[in-house]
Amino acid sequence: MSQDFFYVYLRHSVKMVLPLDRTSEVISLQRGDICPIPGVAASLLGVVNQRGKLLWVLDLSDLLALPAFTTSPGLQDQLTLVVLADTAPTVGQMAVGQSERQLGCVVSALKGILPLEPDQFRGLPQKLSAASKAFLSGMAVIEKSPAAVLNVDAVLAAL
Repeated sequence: MSQDFFYVYLRHSVKMVLPLDRTSEVISLQRGDICPIPGVAASLLGVVNQRGKLLWVLDLSDLLALPAFTTSPGLQDQLTLVVLADTAPTVGQMAVGQSERQLGCVVSALKGILPLEPDQFRGLPQKLSAASKAFLSGMAVIEKSPAAVLNVDAVLAAL
């Protein structure tokens, strides 16, 4: 039975899939809208106000130790965030205003929603760094090309 995933690109056209049932929305904002918080991991860019609640913003490329771009980011840079959640909210949680932990993850490009079959998944390659392996649950083959599968639980647990 297939499972739906959000197909995205990270820095340097690195392909990744995020479980669709763990995504709640996509947000576009400027880098200057993020309030930096001192003393946190470098991959945590800070927080933004999202409908009256603070949303942590994580650069997935930095978390996975992908090489940085040679140019420095500007405050006017437009960012795309995919908001990940602990679990999909239930009707009861929405009715009483309860919410699960959420995290806005910076991605370079949105490619769409894909249904993936179990036979499209592979294990992680040996050559990946330990930092990357800690946050990935495997690889998916999409159009004969590998895409990393994000382990949302591992990312949320590390924060």
